[in-house]
Amino acid sequence: MPHHAGAIGSIGTLGALNPANAARSYALANVPYSGIWFRRGAATLALARLLHSYTTIMKKLLGAVLISFGFLSGAAVASPEAPVAGTDYLTISQQPLSAGAGKIEVTEFFWYGCPHCNALEPSLEKWVKAQGKDVVFKRVPVAFQSRFEPHTRMFIALTALGKEAELTPKVFNEIHVKHNYLLTKDTQADFLAQFGIDKTAYSNAYDAAGKPAMARKETPVELANKMWQDYKIDGVPTIAIQGKYLVSPATSGDALQKAGKPATTEQQTFDAALKTADSIINQIRAKKL
Repeated sequence: MPHHAGAIGSIGTLGALNPANAARSYALANVPYSGIWFRRGAATLALARLLHSYTTIMKKLLGAVLISFGFLSGAAVASPEAPVAGTDYLTISQQPLSAGAGKIEVTEFFWYGCPHCNALEPSLEKWVKAQGKDVVFKRVPVAFQSRFEPHTRMFIALTALGKEAELTPKVFNEIHVKHNYLLTKDTQADFLAQFGIDKTAYSNAYDAAGKPAMARKETPVELANKMWQDYKIDGVPTIAIQGKYLVSPATSGDALQKAGKPATTEQQTFDAALKTADSIINQIRAKKL
């Protein structure tokens, strides 16, 4: 698929490299990276991390150039508090909802291996806790490449064991801080055992993720893949609201750029995205969306 601009200045789709560390190269090679959003493409996570400082410099330069040449003068100016469709968020065809009548369904599409999903997690966790009782939050794991399916299976297994909410922050930390990428069932089971997860129970739950669920023909992994494909997710993290409205740090970053207020930190795009989500939720409550 074509390359898209990142949230606050894209660094482009980079060719796959071969880091000296063969284990890391195997673990997270060809990870899509653009700005602050993971997309399908070809770049290693190690390289992506090194490019953060470069991206920070380039996004400031890009914003200055756009403003100085007047490229922003005709842009639609919006804000997270008064979001505009197509600028602050995207719309898709209505998807099935499972939250029930009177509820507002919020779904984060994410990947355990995404550093931006990891960076968003503290803000997202705080945001979720602040929501009203009418908001139902859930996650859907995304694996753009089959080699990352073990992360999808891990999420499904933890959910089946009732431990996903408790252990997801610890999984992020293990992958992104300790660089234990947890790409096999055994490494996952060894890691999770320290939190009281029985290895046999985990192995069974992990295997079940690849088997048809009850009377369905699809496996839980296939159902997760179908869902993010139906939602037309091509980058993570992305937050879907009520099966129709898509919010992401990438889109919020682009909106800030167009408004002549380019973000200078990743956190600013997180804050803008969550404010946009709040505005959409309030509009749904008021039956304006």
